[in-house]
Amino acid sequence: MTSVPEAPPAKQSASSATKGLSFNYQEYALVGVIVLLIVVGGILEGSSFLSKDNFFNVLRQGSVVGVLAIGMTFVIATAGIDLSVGSMVAASCVAGGWLMENLGIFGTVPSLGFVIGAIGLGIVLGAVNGAAISYGKVVPFIATLAMLLIARGIALWISDKTPISLFDLKFLRWFGTGEVLSVPSSLIIFLAVAAVGWVLLNRTPYGRYVVAVGGNTEAARIAGVKVNRIVFSVYVFSGICVGIAAILLCGRLASASPIVGQLYELDAIAAVVIGGTSLAGGRATIIGTVLGVITFALVFNLLTLMNLSVEIQQITKGGIILAAVLLQRRSN
Repeated sequence: MTSVPEAPPAKQSASSATKGLSFNYQEYALVGVIVLLIVVGGILEGSSFLSKDNFFNVLRQGSVVGVLAIGMTFVIATAGIDLSVGSMVAASCVAGGWLMENLGIFGTVPSLGFVIGAIGLGIVLGAVNGAAISYGKVVPFIATLAMLLIARGIALWISDKTPISLFDLKFLRWFGTGEVLSVPSSLIIFLAVAAVGWVLLNRTPYGRYVVAVGGNTEAARIAGVKVNRIVFSVYVFSGICVGIAAILLCGRLASASPIVGQLYELDAIAAVVIGGTSLAGGRATIIGTVLGVITFALVFNLLTLMNLSVEIQQITKGGIILAAVLLQRRSN
């Protein structure tokens, strides 16, 4: 009888996977970059850059992309990609606004209708992405590119190409512009999502499975990991993050517009990559993603204060992404 090779012990596989979860040199480098940006910004722009109000404004604006980047970290950790999160944010915003506006079942708490609509559609669209990729075996780039078009179409269709006013939803607006002990509520929510992501990735078997799937899919399958379920779940988690980001964005803008979220997917991917998560999968870091979000937010705030053109800002963004990928290749 032909012997069947034994599957690698799950404990050993999990241990190997956690190598990608350690605090790496790229995170140390980002801390240095953030400190350098603060020093340079203080020299060039003085109190207008160093003021507490400016820093909180930077972090408030970065929190939307930051929440998306936490979900994107899990997706990229499995060697996937999600190009649709920007359009999904727009669709979730409009879905929340439509549900609030057209269904009276939420009585005196219309903000609850918005929250349910935004997160609900985010989960549905994320699940469609996950099903197409994990069970339909569609390449992530193609599946999420299709969803980019579908979600934007849904946003335009539901809203009839017209923004939905949310000005009267004071509770919803608190998510975008409110404060807790002088700290922006959106920043607190971003850090809470990051904390949940860190625990999932670093302190649970689920996080080890996510990294293992990205590192070597077949080895993870042989070790007993339900690969399809893991891949499906990371896109659903990304969809939840989309819904939360939509709440923060609409709370700040006081409206649900079908054209918001453009290029958010690129900002989220860029923050994840410069944070140290490998585009090839198998290595992920939530701390690095948070530092990447802060780095990008500070860079563009400084460039804006210096009245530099959008073209220069785009060139800078591309240069940062290219440098981060080159650093990853050197590390590998």
